[in-house]
Amino acid sequence: MKKILLLTIIVIFSLPLLRAQANTINTTGKFGSQIFLSDVYGRAFENIYADVNGSPYFLADYKYATITLTDGRKYSNVKAKINLVEQELVFIAANGIEGYIGKGMVASIAFADTTKQGIKSYVFQTGFPKVDNQTNIHFYQVLASGKATLLKSIVKSIGEHGNELSGEKSKDFMERENSYVMIGSEMKRLKKEKDFFMSIMADQAVPMVQYFANNKINFKNEEQLVKLIEYYNSL
Repeated sequence: MKKILLLTIIVIFSLPLLRAQANTINTTGKFGSQIFLSDVYGRAFENIYADVNGSPYFLADYKYATITLTDGRKYSNVKAKINLVEQELVFIAANGIEGYIGKGMVASIAFADTTKQGIKSYVFQTGFPKVDNQTNIHFYQVLASGKATLLKSIVKSIGEHGNELSGEKSKDFMERENSYVMIGSEMKRLKKEKDFFMSIMADQAVPMVQYFANNKINFKNEEQLVKLIEYYNSL
């Protein structure tokens, strides 16, 4: 009888542990949901850029992020960073192993960075229509969203340079930025001029004309462009 009672107690206390092992999401009150390699068919990280100068990432250091996959699953407080060469997400799994999530599996990532100017928040999303050489797997930084969405594309590539004197060659990361405005299902490369914005905001021509009259817009100033799009979205 005592043996049966002892066995029953062991089984009862083992059930939560078994469930935790079967569940690939490890949840804690302090850190939220942590991600395992198996959760996202992730693969162990391999540094293939050891001979390249610079960084392939948007931010070189890991930041605590909220990650949403294309299938709707969401993970909070995961250390992650965006590889802008491969358009992939690198993260630290719950067991401490570095891994990465394959192309097209991440829908969005949101994180914050502490700077001298204060805390700056970032949101990157995928799934936008094809434009130029970018597809729906590419990450775009979302600067403003609504009926008009202001997006920034940041793509890195590897360039090789030779030293004419020594003959030695070196590799460096090169960065290319482009801005886009998405209205409806159409992506337009942003032109930094008044006529461009008036053409895409023609449905609100009167208030937009007044906005331009009241505000001297520097179309090279990202902050002013964000305010412009946000004003249009508020109409």
